[in-house]
Amino acid sequence: MNTSVLIYSCDAYSDVWGPFFTLFFKYWKNRPYPVYLAAESEQCLLPEVKTINTEGSWTQRMRQAVEEIPTKYIIGMCEDFFFRRPVIQEIISCCIIFMENNPNIGCFNFEKEYDPDCHLIPSQYPSFGLKPPGNHFQKSCQPTLWRKDYLLKLLDCDMDPWQWETVETEYPLEHYVWDGPHENMAFDYGYRDRKWFGIQKGKWVINDVRPLFMKEGIFIDFTKRGVINQ
Repeated sequence: MNTSVLIYSCDAYSDVWGPFFTLFFKYWKNRPYPVYLAAESEQCLLPEVKTINTEGSWTQRMRQAVEEIPTKYIIGMCEDFFFRRPVIQEIISCCIIFMENNPNIGCFNFEKEYDPDCHLIPSQYPSFGLKPPGNHFQKSCQPTLWRKDYLLKLLDCDMDPWQWETVETEYPLEHYVWDGPHENMAFDYGYRDRKWFGIQKGKWVINDVRPLFMKEGIFIDFTKRGVINQ
């Protein structure tokens, strides 16, 4: 086993773990990787999830979690994105093979490019474009396959997740971003044409999650976190 999954989280979002993991395990049944979750002091009680308790700034905490994970590659993602359909495992497996064969690859980002001014460079890897330096969102907290040692270097700072994603940094390895059809993305977690989804500004995007959770038989008290519309 050379790959693990790390869920970037914190104690303040422990109320989100229930719906997140309900959909995570439903739609990634063929997942061949162990699952870790980073939080401060709370423990996830699901037997399939190992909690790693950490402290400090967000980057410090994620670095501590990554250091504890023994695998060569890590698929990192946040807990406030909710899967909508089965994960396409074949895409992930191919990306791992690409990274094994090319040590110059730092990551494969499974989301669409967020920066409208960024023009991905066509690459040899099907449906992925090479991200040039000097753009916003050089790094992503959304589903991304990372080379562990490389991710540790990028986390060697003191930032919150929004700073970490957007602060311009030099990176010596190649970053690839999904550039194929939306319906073929490995992970479908609700992104649609820059509209809000899941949780935004700490609140439930109610017009997105309410119909999703009703369809999936997930019942929670939305008032505890509060709601927002788009």
